[in-house]
Amino acid sequence: MDEDTSKTTKTVWFWAIGLNVIAWGGYLVLTRVMGITFDSVR
Repeated sequence: MDEDTSKTTKTVWFWAIGLNVIAWGGYLVLTRVMGITFDSVR
């Protein structure tokens, strides 16, 4: 039971960190390459 729980927790952390990295990477690409900022969107 403990092993399954820790495995699930690691998987959840992996997904959370992975999605954060992808989101920040996409955000940086959009702002730097495309020149899009929140001010220009508004």
